[in-house]
Amino acid sequence: MTERHVVSWIAAVLIFAGPLQATADEIDDQLQTIATCGPGGQGSAAAKQAALELVDSGIEILPRLLEAMDTDNILAANWYRTIYEQVTRRELKKTSPQFPLQSLRDFVQDAQHQGRSRRLVLGLLDRLDPKFRDRFIATQIADAEFRNDAITTLLKQGDEFQEAGKTDSAARVYETAFRAARESGLIQTTAAKLKAIGREVSIIDHMGLVIDWHVLGPFDAPGKSGFDTVFPPEETVDLQASYAGQNGRKISWKRFRTTDKMGSVNLVTAIAPVEEAVGYAYTEILSPCEQDVQLRCGADDNLSVWVNGEKVFARRQWLNGTRLDRFTAPVHLKSGQNTVLVKICQGPQHKNPAVGNNWSMQLRFCDKDGASVGTHSALPEISEKNVE
Repeated sequence: MTERHVVSWIAAVLIFAGPLQATADEIDDQLQTIATCGPGGQGSAAAKQAALELVDSGIEILPRLLEAMDTDNILAANWYRTIYEQVTRRELKKTSPQFPLQSLRDFVQDAQHQGRSRRLVLGLLDRLDPKFRDRFIATQIADAEFRNDAITTLLKQGDEFQEAGKTDSAARVYETAFRAARESGLIQTTAAKLKAIGREVSIIDHMGLVIDWHVLGPFDAPGKSGFDTVFPPEETVDLQASYAGQNGRKISWKRFRTTDKMGSVNLVTAIAPVEEAVGYAYTEILSPCEQDVQLRCGADDNLSVWVNGEKVFARRQWLNGTRLDRFTAPVHLKSGQNTVLVKICQGPQHKNPAVGNNWSMQLRFCDKDGASVGTHSALPEISEKNVE
């Protein structure tokens, strides 16, 4: 049963069931009863009874109900949301609804609460206090849940300044939006608006994308064997060394700096168009301090990543496709120099000959919100014969 069906079923139960009274002293116990329900019907009868009584209690349960909605229990969350909808709908039908407006505002403004519940309450406030949304959203560029809404509002403000010929004011607003942006679409949109008025910003630096690499390959890896096969770079990275590659071809490390605005490395260009092969990318980065960060990466077909010699990520997945931030892993960076080795496997030709064999990777280091952690390239030099 889908979540939508569960919610509909709960709503039907509450609408057609007879009223049951719950005293104020029982509210917390009833909320806790719902909190213990689980898969396979566990606690469902007791949860139904508690929900019926809570619905009949009235608007006074709202503050405690909202607190209970901060749960990872999907079944309990469905019960709570349906109770919320029934209670608020009934109150709105009254001639003089009595909602705890300040409690609702406080709930929406508290980033510790779940985003889904905060948006639900904001929708209610749109009816009760129509001016609240604009005042609230305009201040939320640091709030993970409402950041994109705030940035969209800033962009509209910047556009108005630009249309009025106030270029400096537009630039200040766009720059504020750019610094706050974490979602790739908004980052690119904001950067484009700044570029249009002569202000250049670096998407690469803002997102912590790694674009400078030494690449090596292809090694032969028939039958999707590359993921499990240990090739020389996994034992020692020697940027001056040469190896026997696919079809007996001599291969060596060569420098490659991607020009893709989102940091994607096209390995067909950087190494070669191949099938059933393995390539490596190596770099070194400087971290401004010792810090715990997120590695976010993706590749076509699959990849493994070592940071400072420790394997921090590996995913065996073929016909994968490179997508921004597809995978995330926690990584500890040392203050100063850190080494990064990436292994990227390429599978056989797609069963449809018309589909090209893409081979690519994308990698960045950021904080939990997706912002740069201040790393930058410290790519070591190799002999000129290997540089391309």
